[in-house]
Amino acid sequence: MSGVLVLALAYPAAIAVLFYLAFLRPVHQHQKKQREELANLRVGDEVLTQAGFIAVIKEIRVPEEYGPTELILDLGGTEVRALASAIAQRLHPEGAAGAARDDQKTIGTARG
Repeated sequence: MSGVLVLALAYPAAIAVLFYLAFLRPVHQHQKKQREELANLRVGDEVLTQAGFIAVIKEIRVPEEYGPTELILDLGGTEVRALASAIAQRLHPEGAAGAARDDQKTIGTARG
């Protein structure tokens, strides 16, 4: 009878482990990666906001006391304030953004 009890307890435990490995662990890894990206943001980085805007970071304001980090973003001539949590992903780091623009100019002249 004790073997049946062990099996009765083992099935829910196995399902819980599989649920964690299939659903929760990938979400936690993605959140960790996003936190690390936000911590590594620099002035000049091109970013995609949660609202779908592509912007360049002009300034980063870190509060002296506990509070959210504020960013000043350039949306192509319009500056806006946003919280760091509004950033979905970094598109191009500072150095790569200039290199990408140079590549586009080169490609454009090669075609025309």
